[in-house]
Amino acid sequence: MKLLRYIFRNVMRNKLRSLLTVMAIWMCLMLMTFLYGYLASMEAWGKEADKYNRVVVMNKQGFDGLVPEKMLSEVREIKGVVAAVPFSWFGGRYGDGSQFFAQFGTDPEQVFKVWAEYKIPADQLEAFKNDRQACVVDRELAERLGLKIGDRVRLQGTYYNFNLDLKLVGVYDPPETTLSLFYNVKYLDEGLRATAGGRGAGNCGTIFFKGASADIIPKLCSQIDQHYESSETPTNTQTEKAFSQMFVKMQGNIQNFILFIAVFVTISLTLVAANGMAMSMRERTTEIAVLKAIGFQSGRVLTLMLGESVVIASIGGVLGVGAGRGVYALVHWAAPMIVQTSRMPWPVMAWGLVISAAIGLASGIVPAVLAARLSVVDGLRRIV
Repeated sequence: MKLLRYIFRNVMRNKLRSLLTVMAIWMCLMLMTFLYGYLASMEAWGKEADKYNRVVVMNKQGFDGLVPEKMLSEVREIKGVVAAVPFSWFGGRYGDGSQFFAQFGTDPEQVFKVWAEYKIPADQLEAFKNDRQACVVDRELAERLGLKIGDRVRLQGTYYNFNLDLKLVGVYDPPETTLSLFYNVKYLDEGLRATAGGRGAGNCGTIFFKGASADIIPKLCSQIDQHYESSETPTNTQTEKAFSQMFVKMQGNIQNFILFIAVFVTISLTLVAANGMAMSMRERTTEIAVLKAIGFQSGRVLTLMLGESVVIASIGGVLGVGAGRGVYALVHWAAPMIVQTSRMPWPVMAWGLVISAAIGLASGIVPAVLAARLSVVDGLRRIV
């Protein structure tokens, strides 16, 4: 206990130096924790999606390619498909445009069969099915926009040359906040045919369907892609997990890039902390010699110096991991379509703490060994 108290007293001896070292580790680990948390959220989205046996059908050319409306009917007829819906991104402007949220055209009859984990009252679902201009939103979005049942939701088209005038009839509760609005895709389709000369009509965007079991999904994906391989609209059919990983790949080799950043940040932090520890050891050369003169063994001196370095780095690590977790939660709150889950995996935070302790050990080992090997005579000869 006395040894621990002595270590903390040494940490507080030069408060400015310790504070700057802590802040350097704090800020860098905050960034690293958030980035690795983002990658982990994409993995978590994929693993969670595996439980629901959902599959995505999209054009082989990507989101710019067409998925004709007739394809939806054909997919629904395939044995093993429980339910299938169009999922068409609208991307409209709401109000002054300061509130951004996802807007998807879909089929009210089957959307909550495909997303069975989303809960909505039966009467509100019926209202959604019976009104062509109806829409439903997740609870968090309704609260942020101050919407209540019966309110009008007007979306100005940005991609489509058509505006949506919707009526809120339901609020659903997903396992995680999605900030999403669902409307009847037929309303958009009819509007485009009437006002835009048919431009953009008849396109599902993507098709989401629910398979009867996980075992038949690979066969369904292969069957669909082979069927449309020679058509004007060849498809790329994949599980929702693979679909989530596609977004990471679209951003380039982001995983290796983050790893590259992490390695060099760790090396830089180690050098910064080592410089501080070397200065601290030099300033206390005479003190270390006195400690050895009164009976402190080299091993105890080594422990004192290493303990000081590890404590400083660990404080920065705890603050950095905590701040990174806070940034992660804030991004999920503001843009859940980017960070899919509010729960950052514990291994990400644990690794952050391990890295901070490793930085403390690596930065303190050389000064600590030099201090432990310092002879009493040489130490007392120096004037600090």
